[in-house]
Amino acid sequence: MECSKNIKYLFFDLDDTLLRKNRTISNYTISILKKAQEKGFKIIFNTSRSMQNSKRYIDIIHPDYGIYSGGCHIVDKDGNPMFVNMIDKKDVKEITKFLFPRCEKISVQTYSHFYASDKEYKAQNAIWYDFTNGLEEDAFKIICCTPDLNFVKDVAKKYNLELQNYLNGSWNRLSIKGATKWNGVLKFLEIVGGKVDETSCFGDDIGDEEMIQKSCLGVAMKNSQPQVLANAKNITIYSNDEDGVAHFIEKNLL
Repeated sequence: MECSKNIKYLFFDLDDTLLRKNRTISNYTISILKKAQEKGFKIIFNTSRSMQNSKRYIDIIHPDYGIYSGGCHIVDKDGNPMFVNMIDKKDVKEITKFLFPRCEKISVQTYSHFYASDKEYKAQNAIWYDFTNGLEEDAFKIICCTPDLNFVKDVAKKYNLELQNYLNGSWNRLSIKGATKWNGVLKFLEIVGGKVDETSCFGDDIGDEEMIQKSCLGVAMKNSQPQVLANAKNITIYSNDEDGVAHFIEKNLL
């Protein structure tokens, strides 16, 4: 594993990668990440979650940097913004007003709040919102649940937005064009003066595939989606429930 000699920046997806299925992090994983930091590695969360929805894990791991909302929001260790890329509030209002009657559910992540049309949704400190007249706030992402992808594609094309389809095809995320986890890595490197050959990225889902393939040392979880596993050069021996990330780092990087 020749590439491992140059690695400086470790990027981690959270759900089903660093986190177990019950959304916890083991003491073993915490200790390995701390050892990595002590050896000079920079720990960086790279997740589709917002920074607010990652706070529980930020307080446990104390990452050196964070890339949140799928590459749209980069912060330093203290949470100070280094890069912010959001959909303009005028477009957000038009899009949410159009999507609301056509989708089973809709939600919007702004800088400080997560709005959801589903009154029963309590995760991410969600705030119920009636999108009948749209929401007029800048947003990192707009999420809608619908099996009909065609009109969502039309919206993405009209407003020049990035469209990502996930969770068996019924959930769709709209964000600024070019907003991907890998582009988040590239923007981060540009800001700090880092190089691609100093990166190692860990993930499990379709949205992680690009950063796994293009980083110097890309690592797919044993529990990754079949497509991700099929194209991965490195795969953890253990799953996320078995501390796969920590075992890989301890064996290959520490």
